Order: sequence, then C-alpha cells, then structure tokens
Amino acid sequence: MLRYTAMEILQQLVPVNDTRLYCERAGQGDALVLVHGGAGDRRYWDGQFPALAQQYDVIRYDLRGYGRSDSPVEGQAYRHEDDLHELLRTLGVARAHVAGYSLGCQIVVDAYTLYPQLFQSMIAVGPYISGHTSPAADALFGGYAECGTVFNRAGPRAAAEQFLSIPAFNPEQIHAGIRRELLTICSEYAWWWADHEDPLVPVSPVATEVLTQIQVPLLTITAEHDAAVCREVAVRLEQSVAGSRRVDLAGATHFMLMEQPAVFNRVLVEFIGQVAP
Repeated sequence: MLRYTAMEILQQLVPVNDTRLYCERAGQGDALVLVHGGAGDRRYWDGQFPALAQQYDVIRYDLRGYGRSDSPVEGQAYRHEDDLHELLRTLGVARAHVAGYSLGCQIVVDAYTLYPQLFQSMIAVGPYISGHTSPAADALFGGYAECGTVFNRAGPRAAAEQFLSIPAFNPEQIHAGIRRELLTICSEYAWWWADHEDPLVPVSPVATEVLTQIQVPLLTITAEHDAAVCREVAVRLEQSVAGSRRVDLAGATHFMLMEQPAVFNRVLVEFIGQVAP
C-alpha cells in the first residue's frame, strides 16, 4: 500500500483566457505539470499526484470541457495549448517539466511548438501526436467517435463502457479493478463534443512536421499492451527527437499510469533527476 506524507493541496478554479480551469497544486520544488487524457479528467493521475508532490511542485488540472472545468462555448474558438500556457502564466510558473498522457501528450507536444520557453523537459505517456496517420490510428479514433454516438443514444455510462471496450485498448488485458476505477472516471465525463459543435482550433504546423525541432529532454513511456498507434508514435518520437528516451512497461496497457503507479513514478522521477539542472 502506498503511503504519503500529509500535504496541503490548493484547489481552485483559475480564470484562463475566456474560461475557468479547475486546478490542483501541491508540493515544492521544480514545477511538474500533468495533462490528462481523453474521456476522463485529472483523476487519471491519482497514482502520481500525491507521490510526486513529495519531490516537486505538482500541478494537475482539468482541460476545458473536462472534469470540473468549464465547457467550451459553441462559436468561441479555443486551443488547449493556449489554455495550458495561460494557466501556467497565471500560476506564476515560468518553466516546468510537462507530462502529457494520451490526448494530453498531443496537447503537450503541440504546446511546445507554440511555447517552447515553458518546457524544462517533456514526458509523453501512451503517446499520440498531431499529424500521425496510420490504420491503427484510424481504428482508435473510429472507436472513439462511436462513443459519441452511444452517448447520444444511451448516456454517459454506456459511452464509458463503449470507450473501455475499444479493441485498440486491448480491453481483455485491463485488470478488473482498474477497469472499475476507469468506469467511474469516464462515466462522469460530459462528452460535450458529442452533441455540440466544438470550436477547438488545431495547432499548425502539426507535430509530425516539427518533431526534429524539439530541443528539450524527452521521455516517452508506453506499454506492452498499449494501443498500437501509441506504440507507433513512441517509436516515431524516439527516432525523431535527438537524445530522447523510451520506456516500455511490461504487462501494462494504455492505462499504465493507473495499473503500475509505483513503477511509472520511479521511471519519471529518475528521468527528471537526470535532466534537471
């Protein structure tokens, strides 16, 4: 059982651009920002937040349209990357180690294109990046789109069940206890985009066109049973970003940070320890 020293957690709704983002912050030291994946919220990082706050100033937040943050407004353009930049500026964070999981990885890599000065290092978890195309990508995103259809027909619980059954995630490999935790998180996702016109603006150029320009230390964490497209992207990052490192977690799936938190945290802390000044 993991035990952590009691700590103060600052919880706040932070005005960012034209919205409010729910944010949690704890610990002291170098800033470490955790950006969550799709169909969930900051709780994907529950196995990391208290542990890493023993060593770092850890910030996790809900993306616009997720968790306790405000939803987008139809016709009001936004970019998650701009929200991340403004959130850190508002919190007084000039540079940080920034970790992105799944969708969060895409956001973090695209944020580097726009705001490289924010990054002390980058951690890509269960990675996807903008511009990457393949049959495996089509399979995953086709399955995700179907979740929106299920949401409109049967509601959030059914959409969450559909999400966790996407074949690309190798659902037969997900431990029953982790699946229950995921179902709780994903059932509370609003699926806002499923019945609204999402005014999200993509970043240009896409990441695949500028990967060789990444000049901060990069760690990519994938898993033995990660989605095939994420394993493709992990290889692409390793091959394209000079000096980057890749770790594959044996026996884990796309939800590796929840399945193997102790191993995951050790890998992340070792990396930051090696690259921090």
